[in-house]
Amino acid sequence: MESTGGARPTTTVQDLAVGAQDVPARFVARGHHDHDHETATAPVPVIDLGRLFQQDGSGAAVDEAAKLRSALESWGLFLVSNHGVGADVMDGMMAASRDFFRRPAEEKQIYTNLIGGERFQLQGYGTDRVSSPDQVLDWSDRLYLKVEPEDERSLTLWPAHPQNFRDLLHEFTTKCRGLKYSLLLAMAKLLELDDDYLVDQLGEKADTHARFSYYPECSKPELVFGLKPHSDGTVLSILMVDESVGGLQVLKDGIWFDVPIVPRTLLVNIGDQTEEPCA
Repeated sequence: MESTGGARPTTTVQDLAVGAQDVPARFVARGHHDHDHETATAPVPVIDLGRLFQQDGSGAAVDEAAKLRSALESWGLFLVSNHGVGADVMDGMMAASRDFFRRPAEEKQIYTNLIGGERFQLQGYGTDRVSSPDQVLDWSDRLYLKVEPEDERSLTLWPAHPQNFRDLLHEFTTKCRGLKYSLLLAMAKLLELDDDYLVDQLGEKADTHARFSYYPECSKPELVFGLKPHSDGTVLSILMVDESVGGLQVLKDGIWFDVPIVPRTLLVNIGDQTEEPCA
């Protein structure tokens, strides 16, 4: 974590959380009673990708396209089933990421995102950039890796343990690439644009990053955010949500809604770069 004014970087949140009874002031993002109200679950649709591209005249594709259009117009996110990422790949990737964060601290620091212990770089293991002494910090650690273009991967920052981590991430990335292009083609069709309009916005060497977020147990979770409210400055974000950990919310009409967890689905969030040309 990088600080301004010559301050030394702080430790990771995972290390900070061990035995901690109080939340350090820099992580306090809200009051005790900010969320003392019931929240509704967002009726986020599940889009069956197989049905979306079905061409048997049954009307299935029309139904799925209508659900996708509704999601784009109302929520800006949706869940995808039948997405082509096998259960073995999803389970393996989740297990490997958990394994990494459980490794000893000195082993994880091999992949640190601090150059010389001070200067922040986007890729690697640690916490997000700290750009101001007054910045409220997220209660999370992360591993952030560039996965595309493939020839720009910094493999020295890709964990070597567990041993299948790199192979799983490569396979997961490859499968998600196909999903990404399928969705962009479907969205362009719904918007009555040229089929390749949204794909062309990416260019031939679009950047794709993988982020693994870890949220250590907190003694006073009502005071912190794992990730503060934000929008994604991307074309698309494809999330594999931990089925045992809830908490993801979406803001609509001034109200925060819980995002449902549907096993074996992937959550797709429309980023700022897609909203701009489609507005």
